Amino acid sequence: MSGEEGPKVEWKTPERDPQPVSGRWVSGVLAGALIVFTVFVVITWVQLQRREKNLNPAGPSEPQELGKAELNIVNTGLFPLDTRAEDEKAEQQKRLHGYGWVNRDAGVVHIPIERGIERVVSEQQQRRDGGVR
Repeated sequence: MSGEEGPKVEWKTPERDPQPVSGRWVSGVLAGALIVFTVFVVITWVQLQRREKNLNPAGPSEPQELGKAELNIVNTGLFPLDTRAEDEKAEQQKRLHGYGWVNRDAGVVHIPIERGIERVVSEQQQRRDGGVR
């Protein structure tokens, strides 16, 4: 069985079509595709214009000032140059460790945190000792 070989088949290359594809036909298909693409682009543009008009009937708004550190909620400044956090922390430290008015009309002041802690501790000791000191 392995010694037997079946009939050999020779493959023949098919003959060429005697009528080649016309250049005009290819150009027509390409032009048609370009026209369809252009129509879809125009339709999409019109839809976007209508949608923009519905979403913002007053028209485009003026852009916000550039050069600010923050536009809306986006920080546009360079991080190494942004010192707002350090400035805020310094202001908080100044208030925490210094004297100042909370409400001048009501006569309410704030005192340094260390002094406040000492005062609270001494009041607690006085209460514990029965008010005798």
